[in-house]
Parts: sequence; structure tokens; C-alpha cells
Amino acid sequence: MNYFIDYLNQIVPLPEKSASAINEITVRRKLSLHTSLLRNGDVCREFHFIEKGIARVFYYKDGKEVTAWFAAENQIVSAIDSLFTGQPSLYNIEILEDSTVWSLQYNKIEPVFQGHPIVERLGRLLITKNYLLLDERMKLFAFCTAEERYERLLLQIPDILQRVKLGQIASYLGISQEHLSRIRGRK
Repeated sequence: MNYFIDYLNQIVPLPEKSASAINEITVRRKLSLHTSLLRNGDVCREFHFIEKGIARVFYYKDGKEVTAWFAAENQIVSAIDSLFTGQPSLYNIEILEDSTVWSLQYNKIEPVFQGHPIVERLGRLLITKNYLLLDERMKLFAFCTAEERYERLLLQIPDILQRVKLGQIASYLGISQEHLSRIRGRK
């Protein structure tokens, strides 16, 4: 099969027919640094599973880029609100290093859900997993210091300092690059 199917099988073991149905609607893509998967104002029509690489979701506020989150290996990246509502997205999604992703168009998944209830269950579990990541992100800002947010990021993506610009990490943490340098200096 493929890397994406292997990952899905770890969540819910899929019958061969269901795995084949998913395989038929996914496309493995090799993407270069700075490839844009979505631009602000566009409607998001697909989600992407990252096999290798890292992506950044960001938006503009007062003319500055603000990093909302990072997605690395074995994570899904998309603008879920736009994907589900069909409304233009406020987000941009950018590939930050040469990457391999599995892309799936949202309009092709519904027939697979209808024909394969286990895939619908899998979809629910993936949405739940991503919702919990979002909830954790909100809790980080509500209850954690900048240093604690930094430590949590390093637990999630240990090599992020080698893969992402410090300014983007600082933006994600909600601090200045100078503050990030001070935190790093204390470690």
C-alpha cells in the first residue's frame, strides 16, 4: 500500500477494500520549500498528511505574519474551517522544507464514507485527534508561560529549531524573537 494507509491502519485496522478506496483518492506529492498549499482568501478543498517535512499555517494581522501552528511528520494540515464550510480561508499554508505529503480532496471522501463505514469512523477519530491538538494549543496560551509553551513545542517537534526560522517559532509562541533568544539562552 502506502505510508498514509500504514499510518491509518495504526488508528483503525482497515479492510483491504476500504484501504484501496482511500488509496484511490489520495495523491502522493513531493513539494519544494516555500510551496503554498493554501492562500488567504482561497477556499480549502483538500487536506494533506505529511509523510516527510514540515508545514506552517499562518495568517496576517496588522500587516505581520502570525504563525498559528506547525504540522510535521504524521500530522494532517488543512484549513479545517474552510474545508468544512466552503468559505474562503483566513489562513495560508506553506511548506517549510522539501516535503512529501499525501493529499486528499474533500469532495472525494464522502462517497468513501458512504461505502465504507469504518472509514467514516476513522475520519471521526482523525477529527477528534486534531480537535484535541487545537484544544491543547488554546490551553497553552491560557495556562502556560512562554517558556512552558517553548518546552512543549520541543517535545512535539524536537528538531524544530533546525527546521524552522526563529521568527516563525517566536510568532507561534506569541513572543518576540528577542524573548525567544532569552528563553533559549537559559536552557
